Amino acid sequence: MMRRRRRLAVMSTHTSPLARAGTTKAGGMNVYVADLSRHLAEVGWEVDIYTRRDRVDAPDVEALAPGARIVHVNAGPPVGLPPTEIAAHVSEFTAGVEQIAARREPYDLIHSHYWVAGLSGIELSRRWQCPHVVMFHTLGAIKEVFQQPEPPFRIAGERRVVACSDAIIGATSHERAFLIGQYGADASRVRVVPCGIDLEMFHPAGVEESRRRLAASLPELGATDGPGILFVGRLEQAKGADLLVQALPLIESQPSASLWIVGGDERDEAERARLRDLAVECGVGQRVRFVNAVARRQLPDLYRAATVCAVPSAYESFGLVAVEAMASGTPSVATRVGGLASTVVHGKNGFLVGNRQPQEFATAIDRLLRNEVLRRRMGAAATADMAVYSWRNVARSILDVYEELLSERGIAGAQREPCCPDSVESLLVTAS
Repeated sequence: MMRRRRRLAVMSTHTSPLARAGTTKAGGMNVYVADLSRHLAEVGWEVDIYTRRDRVDAPDVEALAPGARIVHVNAGPPVGLPPTEIAAHVSEFTAGVEQIAARREPYDLIHSHYWVAGLSGIELSRRWQCPHVVMFHTLGAIKEVFQQPEPPFRIAGERRVVACSDAIIGATSHERAFLIGQYGADASRVRVVPCGIDLEMFHPAGVEESRRRLAASLPELGATDGPGILFVGRLEQAKGADLLVQALPLIESQPSASLWIVGGDERDEAERARLRDLAVECGVGQRVRFVNAVARRQLPDLYRAATVCAVPSAYESFGLVAVEAMASGTPSVATRVGGLASTVVHGKNGFLVGNRQPQEFATAIDRLLRNEVLRRRMGAAATADMAVYSWRNVARSILDVYEELLSERGIAGAQREPCCPDSVESLLVTAS
């Protein structure tokens, strides 16, 4: 008799994995959820990804890959909302998921992404009596360390999810230590599994072809005009694109170098205008080039065509942009924070900047622009170092966490009862 396929319910409440990374509230997490789901489906799991309906025309069910699908759940108005507003609709989302799931076979396990999803995950885990795994991707208490205030109910919600989940996955040892030290997580339940990258997509082969394709598809970047300093990400101040604009006139060795700012969409025009004005004020208005967030298939050409990839974020839990660029053979210059401090090895595959100031980024970028031998050596080291982040390795590690929880449940006869003594609404009201 054939064993039935394992079934996984993925909670990705505030954003669909198909949202274009680099636009509002869409980034590395979207890529992670989509890629992990595809790889789990390839090895035999059936994966349903539940996300909140944020547009009227979103289909009820949408295929992601064979064995993996996206399910849109009605919860609040069908428009894009920030996570802090979505929090008020968590119970509605949870009830919607339960109603849809009641018509399907039971799930073996729940994997939630981000804190609002985790609140649904711990409640559904209690109702369905199956293990719950959570990955936060970003933590409110870490953002507060970097002077980015968060509402008290977010921190309270994260603490609830930490206390009530069967396993917590952190992308780095730094995140694990923070979860244990600042959130009181049980050390035995916090596992470190890095994010994954598609090494068949992100590799260093074909630099000249990438530049030619980029010159044709995104001529506004001027990919063949001179050295390109690449920024990829959302247009929000925490990502630090303005630091690079200010750094550009301080880079003395390559006056022809340009800054490529790739990210955002029409909703970010105010921030884009601010950056344009800043570039003019700094005397580099013609050297700062903008394009909206691109389709994922265009990213490899961007990474390979760039001379340097810069990641000046105030914080990154992992730093997927830096990792993808390095896998593509382009060294990164990044802030020494969070996951970036684990993936960028200073002086080997890139440079880490401890003082988040324009001059510091200019100095590090200038070293790479003026020294081709160093740049090539670091690029080769970067490609080799990123091999450890292959999705084959990462998916296997995630599956080890799943199987351990399922085995524990089988031995014990039932999972540990999650501590959910009161409703989510009560938590949000009392903590706000």
